[in-house]
Amino acid sequence: MDSMFEDDISILTQEALGPDEDWLDSPNTDLSGEMCSASHFALITAYDDIKNRLTGLERENSTLKRRLKMYEVKYPLIGEFGEEHIFSLYEAKENSLLKSEKASLQQQLNQFQHELQKSKEREEQLEEMIQAYEKLCVEKADLETELGEM
Repeated sequence: MDSMFEDDISILTQEALGPDEDWLDSPNTDLSGEMCSASHFALITAYDDIKNRLTGLERENSTLKRRLKMYEVKYPLIGEFGEEHIFSLYEAKENSLLKSEKASLQQQLNQFQHELQKSKEREEQLEEMIQAYEKLCVEKADLETELGEM
C-alpha cells in the first residue's frame, strides 16, 4: 500500500531553498548557526523516524486487513437478512475438511508406527549381529592364545 506521506525530506533541507533564499528565522551569529544545524538535524531525524514508523504501521495495517478478509471468508457473519444457512453450509464444509484431514493424519500415524516397528526390528537384528561379532572376537582371541601356547 503506497503511503500518502511518501514525499522526500527535501522540504527540510537547506538545499531545497533557492540560492538566494535563506532560512526565515536565521540570525547571523555563529552560535545560532550551530544551534540551527543541530535543530535542523533533529527535525530531519524526527521526520525520518516518523516516516519509518508510518511505513511500518501501514504495512502492519495492510497485513491486518488481509487477515480480516481471510477471517471474513473463513467465518462469514450472519447477514442482515438472517442468512443463517451460510453457517450450516460452512460447518458442513468444515466438518468434511476436518474428517479428511483426520483420515490423512491417521494414515500418516499408521505409516510412522509401521516404520517404527521396522526400525525396532532392525535394531534388534543389529544387536544380535553385534553380539555375534563380539562372540567371534572372543573366540578369535582364545584361538590366538592357544596358537601362541603351541
